[in-house]
Amino acid sequence: MITVIVAHEHRLVRQALSKILSLQNHVLVVGDAASGSDAIEKAEKLCPDVVIVDSALPGLNGMSPAESSGQKKKPEVVVFPRRRSIADGDAISHLTYNDNIPALIEAVLEAGGVNASDIGDDLKCREAIDDLTKREKQVLSLLAEGLSNKLIAHRMTITERTVKYHISNILRKLNLFSRTEAVVAFLRSDLASSQ
Repeated sequence: MITVIVAHEHRLVRQALSKILSLQNHVLVVGDAASGSDAIEKAEKLCPDVVIVDSALPGLNGMSPAESSGQKKKPEVVVFPRRRSIADGDAISHLTYNDNIPALIEAVLEAGGVNASDIGDDLKCREAIDDLTKREKQVLSLLAEGLSNKLIAHRMTITERTVKYHISNILRKLNLFSRTEAVVAFLRSDLASSQ
Protein backbone atom coordinates (compact mmCIF):
# COMPACT_ATOMS: atom_id res chain seq x y z
CA MET A 1 0.00 0.00 0.00
CA ILE A 2 1.39 3.40 -1.01
CA THR A 3 0.71 6.08 1.59
CA VAL A 4 0.20 9.59 0.24
CA ILE A 5 -0.13 13.17 1.48
CA VAL A 6 -1.76 15.70 -0.85
CA ALA A 7 -0.39 19.24 -0.40
CA HIS A 8 -2.24 22.01 -2.22
CA GLU A 9 -3.40 25.40 -0.99
CA HIS A 10 -6.95 24.98 -2.35
CA ARG A 11 -9.20 22.73 -0.26
CA LEU A 12 -11.32 21.68 -3.25
CA VAL A 13 -8.25 20.50 -5.18
CA ARG A 14 -6.96 18.59 -2.13
CA GLN A 15 -10.33 16.90 -1.67
CA ALA A 16 -10.67 16.02 -5.36
CA LEU A 17 -7.16 14.58 -5.63
CA SER A 18 -7.59 12.68 -2.36
CA LYS A 19 -10.89 11.20 -3.54
CA ILE A 20 -9.48 10.15 -6.92
CA LEU A 21 -6.39 8.59 -5.36
CA SER A 22 -8.46 6.81 -2.70
CA LEU A 23 -10.26 4.94 -5.46
CA GLN A 24 -7.01 3.18 -6.38
CA ASN A 25 -6.39 -0.22 -4.81
CA HIS A 26 -2.74 0.45 -4.03
CA VAL A 27 -3.06 3.98 -2.64
CA LEU A 28 -4.01 5.20 0.83
CA VAL A 29 -4.27 8.96 1.37
CA VAL A 30 -3.11 9.50 4.95
CA GLY A 31 -3.35 13.28 5.05
CA ASP A 32 -3.48 16.59 3.29
CA ALA A 33 -1.84 19.94 3.79
CA ALA A 34 -2.75 23.51 2.86
CA SER A 35 0.72 25.03 3.32
CA GLY A 36 4.35 24.11 2.98
CA SER A 37 4.94 24.10 6.72
CA ASP A 38 1.86 21.88 7.20
CA ALA A 39 3.13 19.50 4.48
CA ILE A 40 6.54 19.28 6.13
CA GLU A 41 5.02 18.70 9.57
CA LYS A 42 2.65 16.00 8.28
CA ALA A 43 5.41 14.32 6.27
CA GLU A 44 7.51 14.05 9.45
CA LYS A 45 4.56 12.81 11.52
CA LEU A 46 2.85 10.44 9.05
CA CYS A 47 5.92 9.15 7.16
CA PRO A 48 4.18 8.80 3.77
CA ASP A 49 5.70 7.05 0.78
CA VAL A 50 4.69 9.90 -1.53
CA VAL A 51 3.87 13.60 -1.15
CA ILE A 52 2.00 15.32 -3.97
CA VAL A 53 2.99 18.98 -3.83
CA ASP A 54 1.64 22.06 -5.56
CA SER A 55 4.96 23.70 -6.32
CA ALA A 56 3.47 27.14 -5.63
CA LEU A 57 2.39 26.01 -2.16
CA PRO A 58 2.82 28.86 0.35
CA GLY A 59 5.46 28.25 2.99
CA LEU A 60 7.79 25.93 1.08
CA ASN A 61 10.37 28.65 0.44
CA GLY A 62 12.21 26.54 -2.13
CA MET A 63 12.24 23.41 0.05
CA SER A 64 10.38 20.19 -0.46
CA PRO A 65 8.78 18.01 2.22
CA ALA A 66 11.36 15.30 1.47
CA GLU A 67 14.45 17.41 2.07
CA SER A 68 13.17 18.83 5.33
CA SER A 69 11.85 15.54 6.65
CA GLY A 70 13.83 13.97 9.47
CA GLN A 71 12.82 10.47 8.35
CA LYS A 72 15.46 7.90 7.40
CA LYS A 73 13.43 6.97 4.33
CA LYS A 74 12.41 10.23 2.76
CA PRO A 75 9.08 10.37 0.87
CA GLU A 76 9.09 10.64 -2.90
CA VAL A 77 7.74 13.94 -4.18
CA VAL A 78 5.37 14.40 -7.11
CA VAL A 79 5.22 18.06 -8.16
CA PHE A 80 1.93 19.43 -9.44
CA PRO A 81 1.95 21.71 -11.44
CA ARG A 82 5.45 22.17 -12.71
CA ARG A 83 7.11 25.36 -11.65
CA ARG A 84 10.67 25.87 -10.53
CA SER A 85 9.80 27.19 -7.09
CA ILE A 86 10.75 24.10 -5.08
CA ALA A 87 13.82 21.94 -4.99
CA ASP A 88 13.48 20.00 -8.24
CA GLY A 89 16.19 17.55 -7.16
CA ASP A 90 13.76 15.84 -4.79
CA ALA A 91 10.95 15.54 -7.29
CA ILE A 92 10.53 12.15 -8.89
CA SER A 93 7.86 13.41 -11.25
CA HIS A 94 6.55 16.72 -12.54
CA LEU A 95 2.97 17.11 -13.69
CA THR A 96 1.22 20.07 -15.25
CA TYR A 97 -2.39 21.16 -15.21
CA ASN A 98 -2.55 19.80 -18.76
CA ASP A 99 -1.75 16.29 -17.55
CA ASN A 100 -4.67 14.01 -16.86
CA ILE A 101 -5.73 12.00 -13.85
CA PRO A 102 -4.23 8.72 -15.10
CA ALA A 103 -0.86 10.52 -15.39
CA LEU A 104 -1.16 11.59 -11.75
CA ILE A 105 -2.08 8.07 -10.63
CA GLU A 106 0.78 6.58 -12.63
CA ALA A 107 3.24 9.10 -11.15
CA VAL A 108 2.07 8.23 -7.61
CA LEU A 109 2.33 4.50 -8.29
CA GLU A 110 5.81 4.86 -9.77
CA ALA A 111 6.92 7.11 -6.90
CA GLY A 112 5.64 4.45 -4.50
CA GLY A 113 7.61 1.75 -6.31
CA VAL A 114 4.68 0.07 -8.05
CA ASN A 115 4.83 -0.43 -11.80
CA ALA A 116 1.43 0.67 -13.06
CA SER A 117 1.35 -2.24 -15.52
CA ASP A 118 1.91 -4.74 -12.70
CA ILE A 119 -1.25 -4.02 -10.75
CA GLY A 120 -3.64 -6.03 -12.83
CA ASP A 121 -5.66 -3.16 -14.26
CA ASP A 122 -5.61 -4.77 -17.70
CA LEU A 123 -7.10 -7.96 -16.28
CA LYS A 124 -9.79 -6.05 -14.36
CA CYS A 125 -10.58 -4.01 -17.44
CA ARG A 126 -10.88 -7.12 -19.62
CA GLU A 127 -13.26 -8.68 -17.12
CA ALA A 128 -15.28 -5.46 -16.98
CA ILE A 129 -15.48 -5.36 -20.80
CA ASP A 130 -16.91 -8.88 -20.72
CA ASP A 131 -19.62 -7.59 -18.37
CA LEU A 132 -20.73 -4.80 -20.72
CA THR A 133 -24.12 -5.17 -22.37
CA LYS A 134 -24.30 -6.13 -26.04
CA ARG A 135 -25.15 -2.52 -27.00
CA GLU A 136 -22.31 -1.11 -24.88
CA LYS A 137 -19.86 -3.48 -26.57
CA GLN A 138 -21.19 -2.37 -29.94
CA VAL A 139 -20.73 1.32 -29.02
CA LEU A 140 -17.22 0.59 -27.74
CA SER A 141 -16.34 -1.20 -30.96
CA LEU A 142 -17.57 1.78 -33.00
CA LEU A 143 -15.62 4.15 -30.76
CA ALA A 144 -12.52 2.11 -31.55
CA GLU A 145 -13.22 2.69 -35.24
CA GLY A 146 -12.92 6.40 -34.49
CA LEU A 147 -16.57 7.27 -35.11
CA SER A 148 -18.16 10.35 -33.58
CA ASN A 149 -21.28 10.12 -31.41
CA LYS A 150 -23.35 11.29 -34.37
CA LEU A 151 -21.99 8.57 -36.68
CA ILE A 152 -22.37 5.90 -33.99
CA ALA A 153 -25.99 6.99 -33.51
CA HIS A 154 -26.61 6.81 -37.25
CA ARG A 155 -24.95 3.40 -37.60
CA MET A 156 -26.88 1.93 -34.64
CA THR A 157 -30.12 3.80 -35.47
CA ILE A 158 -30.33 5.34 -32.01
CA THR A 159 -30.15 8.94 -30.78
CA GLU A 160 -26.92 10.75 -29.93
CA ARG A 161 -28.22 11.07 -26.39
CA THR A 162 -28.46 7.28 -26.15
CA VAL A 163 -24.90 6.99 -27.47
CA LYS A 164 -23.71 9.41 -24.76
CA TYR A 165 -25.60 7.37 -22.17
CA HIS A 166 -23.87 4.16 -23.34
CA ILE A 167 -20.44 5.86 -23.34
CA SER A 168 -21.04 7.16 -19.83
CA ASN A 169 -21.95 3.64 -18.67
CA ILE A 170 -18.89 2.17 -20.39
CA LEU A 171 -16.55 4.65 -18.69
CA ARG A 172 -18.18 4.07 -15.31
CA LYS A 173 -18.08 0.27 -15.59
CA LEU A 174 -14.47 0.26 -16.79
CA ASN A 175 -13.44 2.88 -14.20
CA LEU A 176 -11.99 5.09 -16.93
CA PHE A 177 -12.08 8.83 -17.57
CA SER A 178 -12.00 9.27 -21.34
CA ARG A 179 -13.06 7.80 -24.66
CA THR A 180 -9.40 7.32 -25.53
CA GLU A 181 -8.80 5.18 -22.45
CA ALA A 182 -11.90 3.13 -23.32
CA VAL A 183 -10.62 2.55 -26.85
CA VAL A 184 -7.20 1.48 -25.53
CA ALA A 185 -8.87 -0.94 -23.09
CA PHE A 186 -11.01 -2.30 -25.93
CA LEU A 187 -8.00 -2.79 -28.20
CA ARG A 188 -6.21 -4.74 -25.45
CA SER A 189 -9.25 -6.92 -24.82
CA ASP A 190 -10.24 -10.25 -26.31
CA LEU A 191 -13.32 -8.53 -27.75
CA ALA A 192 -11.20 -6.52 -30.20
CA SER A 193 -9.34 -9.59 -31.44
CA SER A 194 -12.60 -11.49 -31.97
CA GLN A 195 -13.97 -8.84 -34.34
